[in-house]
Amino acid sequence: MHNCQPLSTAKEHVRLAIAAITANNKTLCRLMGLGLAVGTEIELLRNRGGDVVLKNGNSRISLGQEVASQITVRTSSR
Repeated sequence: MHNCQPLSTAKEHVRLAIAAITANNKTLCRLMGLGLAVGTEIELLRNRGGDVVLKNGNSRISLGQEVASQITVRTSSR
């Protein structure tokens, strides 16, 4: 995986693609319910020390530092 990093450390206002999710099944199901899965392209709107706000389509999603650190992202090719 090229240029991969935890979502909690990614820069703001960058298009990213989810490369991996290492969360437990309960959290993984919650993320999938929010439309976040491996391959999903997102835009990181805000990152304030690990707590993040991201854009997925027309939705805005806020994630805590613990969950954001379990999501590995890479720079989107789009």
